[in-house]
Amino acid sequence: MDKMIRELYSDMLRKTEREGRLGRELEEEAAGLLEDMEKKLGRQEYEEYKDNALYIACAAEEEGFVKGFKYAFRLFAECVRE
Repeated sequence: MDKMIRELYSDMLRKTEREGRLGRELEEEAAGLLEDMEKKLGRQEYEEYKDNALYIACAAEEEGFVKGFKYAFRLFAECVRE
């Protein structure tokens, strides 16, 4: 079931024609949070750190979609039973 939901998530992203996996707002927020890190680290280290942070955000966004979808489906099934 998870695989089907993840495929639905991927299809949804493609259909909304987002430039990347993350929405622009989330990218801007992540960049703002990491802004101070650029000063502390070298440019290459900062880019690696940023890439990893954005990868984690992508994974969390997808996982949130899957869990939310499952919850909504259970709620819908419960409402239909009544």
